[in-house]
Amino acid sequence: MAPSYTPMMEQYREIKKQHPNELLFFRLGDFYEMFFEDAEVASRELEITLTSREAGLNVRVPMCGVPYHAVDNYIARLINKGFKIAICEQVEDPKQAKGIVRREVIKIVTPGTVLSETLLTDKGNNFLAVLYEEDATLSLAAADISTGECLWEVFTGAYRLATVCDYLFRLMPSELIITSRIEELSNLNDFIAQRIPHCVQTTIRVDDLNILAQLLRQHFGADELPASHSAEMASGYLLYYLHQTVKNDLSHINRLSQFNANEHLIIDASTLRNLEITRNMHDGGKKGTLLSVLDFTKTAMGGRLLKKWLEAPLLNPLHIDNRQSAIGELLDKPSIRHELQEALGEIYDFERIVTRIEIGSANARDLISLKASLSVLPQIKRCTQVTETKLLSGISQTLQTHTDIVTLIENAIVDNPPLSVREGAMIKPGYDLELDELRTMARNSKEWVQNLETQEREKTGIRSLKVGYNKVFGYYIEVTHANSGSVPPTYIRKQTLANAERYITPELKEFETKILGAQEKIVNLEYHLFTQIKDRVKAHIKEIQQTARSVAELDSIYSLAEAAGRYGYVKPQINTREIVIKDGRHPVVERLLLQEMFVPNDTVLNHKDNEVLIITGPNMAGKSTYMRQVALLVLMAQIGSFIPAREASICPVDRIFTRVGASDDLATGQSTFMVEMNEVAQIIKHATTKSLIILDEIGRGTSTFDGMSIARAVVEHIKDRIKAMTLFATHYHELTELAENSPVVKNYSVAVKERGNEVVFLRRIIPGGADKSYGIHVAQLAGLPKKIIERAHELLSELEEQHGVNRLDSPAPIAAATGTQSLFQSTLAEDLLALDIMTLTPLEALNLLYKLQNQAKQEVGQL
Repeated sequence: MAPSYTPMMEQYREIKKQHPNELLFFRLGDFYEMFFEDAEVASRELEITLTSREAGLNVRVPMCGVPYHAVDNYIARLINKGFKIAICEQVEDPKQAKGIVRREVIKIVTPGTVLSETLLTDKGNNFLAVLYEEDATLSLAAADISTGECLWEVFTGAYRLATVCDYLFRLMPSELIITSRIEELSNLNDFIAQRIPHCVQTTIRVDDLNILAQLLRQHFGADELPASHSAEMASGYLLYYLHQTVKNDLSHINRLSQFNANEHLIIDASTLRNLEITRNMHDGGKKGTLLSVLDFTKTAMGGRLLKKWLEAPLLNPLHIDNRQSAIGELLDKPSIRHELQEALGEIYDFERIVTRIEIGSANARDLISLKASLSVLPQIKRCTQVTETKLLSGISQTLQTHTDIVTLIENAIVDNPPLSVREGAMIKPGYDLELDELRTMARNSKEWVQNLETQEREKTGIRSLKVGYNKVFGYYIEVTHANSGSVPPTYIRKQTLANAERYITPELKEFETKILGAQEKIVNLEYHLFTQIKDRVKAHIKEIQQTARSVAELDSIYSLAEAAGRYGYVKPQINTREIVIKDGRHPVVERLLLQEMFVPNDTVLNHKDNEVLIITGPNMAGKSTYMRQVALLVLMAQIGSFIPAREASICPVDRIFTRVGASDDLATGQSTFMVEMNEVAQIIKHATTKSLIILDEIGRGTSTFDGMSIARAVVEHIKDRIKAMTLFATHYHELTELAENSPVVKNYSVAVKERGNEVVFLRRIIPGGADKSYGIHVAQLAGLPKKIIERAHELLSELEEQHGVNRLDSPAPIAAATGTQSLFQSTLAEDLLALDIMTLTPLEALNLLYKLQNQAKQEVGQL
């Protein structure tokens, strides 16, 4: 016999049928309750008590619940575990309901549609991405509903999925929607599992695709719609899913933009990861990244934009120059920079605040934060009005101050409103006449109660009589049992206590009705006025969003200027031919060195005589740091940033490729060598003559002769066919022979100084190749036992005799010691010649002499 459920439980079961893939939070009074399997799952995941509830005749079902006022914390924990939550609320006044109160799901919270501050990263986006494929065209659409950003892109060709994966790695979506058959779905799933494991995948289908096109045209202007049908479908699916989950008009998503790859330096997933540009390889966090060094932004909007700049640098030299000029102007005007720092520090994340206002989840504190943010805009506008460069003066001209909104909120909302908008106490006196009258009535009620108490004491002669109130029984007159004989017949008994009786009178009952009605009216009127204020702000959302974008751009420019000022960065010249860097430094590593000076290095790359640089030398000597350094300096130059160098002239590159380090891809069963070969294959497929390639130790994951053959073949292919500017580090010294037969290949090595059995790595990159790897010396530095080191030397001598190796006692860097010393001396000479001795104080001269001596000692290996 089927269970007979109560009407409330039948209502729950009917709603749950419509949301089988979500945990249903069912509002009952002050709690959200879950039943059946949902209760068991939530109890386990949230570690809360699982109970049961009578759900009908002889029927009990599992149940657990969370208080409504703390629901965001519980939702956050479930979202982080990949769950989706359907929020079911009462949508009918219980006083007017006939039978059970009507309930509906008002929103579905998914990883890609969250708006709670507890689930969002201040300086990071939270993207929802959609993929749609048809006719060998793969389209991506993505939106961050917390900021209103919405973009699309189309990918074609045999390698379209690999390019999509690169975009996804940059976006790091928390949710991915699959809307059609994806040809290489298994490869996509492997990539998501390995590189974006937190991303939740959902598959949806719409039978009538005309619905998607209609939805898209209703939401965006005709000039913003994608020309590609595939991209149109992806964008339509994106809007469809958002409407199904957020259940709002989404008017804050009012711009649909194409991410045009032709305007940006492309950074694939491997390079973004290997160079640790915005996320480190340890835990995916910000620490130890280029972003961590450059981020001095004061606003969340600026922090998000700076991250986008680093992940998508510019290609157009004019655009790069515009940013450089703006950064340079703020660098040269520290007083303006300081004033901007203070003003920007007062700004809240109002880009997300206006989203909450539009969606309907904002409270009065959000309006106060919005007012505080907009209030400093006149100061920012004054700062930028005295600037001269194109970007800064453009921001000044377009920046709106929104004084009408500031005045509205200032006049309407109290400075420290409560968290809830349903309890009143948030509208200022004087804003609304009716509200003021109701409040006056409520205030006078205390005086009226006091007068009534005095009056009744005199009339009855009962000195202990008092008039009180509680939420259960309302207003009452309390008389002790000892004085019950003096109670007038007009008193009506209401409640008996242990030592007293409580009464009501017609006069007190009339007063109670009036006062309680006034309190309810006050709360309802305040909420109504608050809604009106929000609607007036909503009418200006588009303009406020534009202001947020202007503030973000200004904040990002300020951040790069601040970094340049603090770290002594210089402006790189932009050319179209070559990369020339003098005394370049690694921007991240130099910040981590506390006890020693970072050794700078020069770089020359061009298509004439320095196209491919073969770099040899021992492990731990600095080859990888040097190559990463070159890539990062080029990238910094292409976002318009100043760079750590003495001087530089850099041509923009279309792509940066890196194959650095070794890592197994165990999730997909790939070895280190297979990962290495996959990454090299991608480089060979996509690199152009305008690219920058960084390759570190290709071929080490297989046998010596196999690895050497692969490494040489790769270099020859790049040299002969791709002709990209390339840094190639290797332990295969035989590759240095390539420089003998090609004018574009040059050999470089890391300077090393030997003193007996001791080796000192000088960290300088010098012309010429190394003739040995110093592997045993590195092992000794790592702490291997002395006996192992001695035995290794013996075995090495035997192997060299067997294979007829003629090993020089001194490595090439030391054989070229004269050249090395000359290089160092010329650096010191330049520093000395640049000094204005006549302006130095005695203390400055002493400090400088000490610094130069330490530099000389380090360069000759005495430190």
